[in-house]
Amino acid sequence: MITGILLLVGLLVLILIGVPVSYAFLATAAVYLLFVLELPVVTVAQRVGTGADSFALTAIPLFLLAGSLMNAGGITRRLINFANLLVGWLPGGLGAVNIAVSVFFAGISGSAVADASAVGKAMIPGMVQQGYPRSFAAGVTAGSSIVGPIIPPSIPIIVYGLASGLPIGALFLAGVFPGLLFGLVILIMTVLISLRRGYPRMHRITWSHALTATRDAVAALIMPLIIVLGIVSGIFTATESAAIAAFYALLLAAVFYRELNWRDLPKVFLETAVLSAAILFIIALASAFGWVLIRSGFPQVLSGALADSGLGVVGVLLLINLALLVFGMFMESNAAILVFTPLLLPIAAALDIDPIHLGIIIVFNLMMGLLTPPVGMCLFVTSSIARLPVMTVARAAWPYLASAVVTLIVITYWPPLTTWLPSQF
Repeated sequence: MITGILLLVGLLVLILIGVPVSYAFLATAAVYLLFVLELPVVTVAQRVGTGADSFALTAIPLFLLAGSLMNAGGITRRLINFANLLVGWLPGGLGAVNIAVSVFFAGISGSAVADASAVGKAMIPGMVQQGYPRSFAAGVTAGSSIVGPIIPPSIPIIVYGLASGLPIGALFLAGVFPGLLFGLVILIMTVLISLRRGYPRMHRITWSHALTATRDAVAALIMPLIIVLGIVSGIFTATESAAIAAFYALLLAAVFYRELNWRDLPKVFLETAVLSAAILFIIALASAFGWVLIRSGFPQVLSGALADSGLGVVGVLLLINLALLVFGMFMESNAAILVFTPLLLPIAAALDIDPIHLGIIIVFNLMMGLLTPPVGMCLFVTSSIARLPVMTVARAAWPYLASAVVTLIVITYWPPLTTWLPSQF
């Protein structure tokens, strides 16, 4: 118990003094392996290697590749046109379009940072050109981007599935309704803000343009259905679905839409490789830390203490959410999932909390950390695109952070929102 607490405290201290999160994981895991378990130095490398040695993790670079191919192939622009058809007539039309595009793109890349980058590059300059404040354009882009890892496919959900051993197909289905609910909540928030500030609506488009926008978008919108239905039906695994998604995106961009030049592929592959390497490096080191945390016996002791605390399910879930909100401000989300999953699963089992429900709570909660300094990656991405200070974007994004808190409360205390759809398959 004491060792586990020291591990967590040591990790937090290293992060607070500015040590990169990945190296903080490595340092704390190495100290435990070398000085507590007294294992040889090579064991550190072995545990890190074991953390990355998973076939399921191959899905991460493949989903990122699918998103990069669709963005490079002009598919983001087509999704924007289709979103304009659906919600552009609302007050603050381009803000509503921004949110709808993020929801559509969520079914392609599975990454909030990738969504913020792809949608931000397309939407922020367009919104500024149409007279929207630069801060509002960046804030709505950052706020809507965190829907990406909730609606399937989702890289953080794959990571949770890997850490928990739960079926990824069921976890994907569990994220559908929470993701759509959050999209609806922030859409309402954007409309209310736009009404108060007098932001314009988009002009209604003609029937011919509507048909063209729908035709161009349908092929891209089929991808999430292929992925989810293929996994749920057992036709292919999550990793195989990621490969199919990447191949489908390549066909769409290069053959169907004919906007992807084959000479652009090396740039797309390099972009995917850099982002994938950063994510997988953190996952490997976080896995090593998670392993030593389990060896310390801390998760088992903590679950027993909370189960006997008399707080009940409502109180324990509140404590879990508060802890995740705090740690999510300082830790990369995928790494945090690997750390907290072994801690929280025994607690969920002791209190009869559905582990699928718990997974969506963890993922959604940690995605909120992408909107909070000092490690809010979506803030950094959108502030870079908008050429604004990070704190300016953070202030503009606070209504969406508040919307996320409201949605999290609903997800936490209304389990059927996450468990009903998986139970139907």
